[in-house]
Amino acid sequence: MIFALDLEGCIAPEIWPVLGATYRLPDFALTTRDIGDFDELMQRRVAAARRAGITLADLQKLAHAVEPYLGAREFIARLRSMGNVVIISDTFHEFSDPLAAKLGGVNLFANRFELDEKGIISGFKLRIRGQKERIVSGFKSAGFKVAAMGDSMNDFSLLNSCDLPVLYRPVDALRQAVPHGHVSDNLDDALEYFEAAKRRLDETGDLR
Repeated sequence: MIFALDLEGCIAPEIWPVLGATYRLPDFALTTRDIGDFDELMQRRVAAARRAGITLADLQKLAHAVEPYLGAREFIARLRSMGNVVIISDTFHEFSDPLAAKLGGVNLFANRFELDEKGIISGFKLRIRGQKERIVSGFKSAGFKVAAMGDSMNDFSLLNSCDLPVLYRPVDALRQAVPHGHVSDNLDDALEYFEAAKRRLDETGDLR
């Protein structure tokens, strides 16, 4: 069994709002809960960073200080006792690799930044865009049952293609788009749901 999780908003705080609050840049504070088109969202963030002359190194000092949600490490550890855990997120390795390490070295599928000669973000490589469903399909083709957790519309393909979707404090649009998903508002509830599904899988061969 594989647990495929979103990172920001599910097991750790959103990083960009932290940057937005520090630099007082509204475009930094926006997230996928505000703008569903991730490419548009990132274009605004990159443009704001370039206008302000903020380097990636400057941003990393703040991003790397972000800690997982209370109980997230234990949540991940419990999931690992039942199967494999991966994070499939529209975050960026340059920001979130330390978070993955703090969570026990979870495998992270994420995007990459492009920099100019001054170390300012000039663009990005969206390695995850449009690939969440393909990643899940790969796991399923290899014979794994896949449970997933996400919170925003950018997680739709992840949740819609998995065997067991959990919507974590979801936006209303996601509730409507994935009506068969279990809604959780805390990690304890999500864990209980996953544990019950794993027991069913062991007993019957099915997650539901």
